[in-house]
Amino acid sequence: MPLTFADLVGRIAEIGCDFRASREHSEVVVAVPTQNYLDPSDGERSLLLHVMLQEEGRMLRMCVPEVYSISEFPHRGAFCEAMLAANWRVRVASYVLDESDGEVRVVCDLPLEDGAVTGAQLSRMLTLVAWTVDQFDPLIRIAGTTGAIDFSSLDASVLKQAPDPRRRKARSKRERRELADLVKAAGGVEGLRKLLEDSGL
Repeated sequence: MPLTFADLVGRIAEIGCDFRASREHSEVVVAVPTQNYLDPSDGERSLLLHVMLQEEGRMLRMCVPEVYSISEFPHRGAFCEAMLAANWRVRVASYVLDESDGEVRVVCDLPLEDGAVTGAQLSRMLTLVAWTVDQFDPLIRIAGTTGAIDFSSLDASVLKQAPDPRRRKARSKRERRELADLVKAAGGVEGLRKLLEDSGL
């Protein structure tokens, strides 16, 4: 059964956020304080995160609209490159650009289909989307303003907080070739899976 709007409001109320619900638009707007990001409309250290039910409750979207306008930045190539570099580093949220008007949003989509979403899942998603906007803001602004892209300080800070690698290191060409040869020799992916199962791995 798809998620209902009442269920969504109830889950967000459980988290304890400040929010405003609009049944007409099937969305809940959550106010989130920030450390770095300044809301362009009022200059406050906060952002408005929109949680929307779509496709008759089968899709949930979290979105921070109007994070930036690309027209504000003289170094647009570096600006876009920095956003792509941010996308590479985060697990859930993504920077997206509406090329028709230059609006940049940060979004997170969760297909629900006939499942439900828990308060813990919603809380994690809200936190990650807001963290993405807030933590990457200074670096993306510098890239768009000066053309300089440097994530080293943020990467070091994140590694200090979470020493495990946040993403798998890319395999070398040689490792990819050896893996492809191994899969081929085993008779494809299914053959390799059976070989590993037979070996108790």
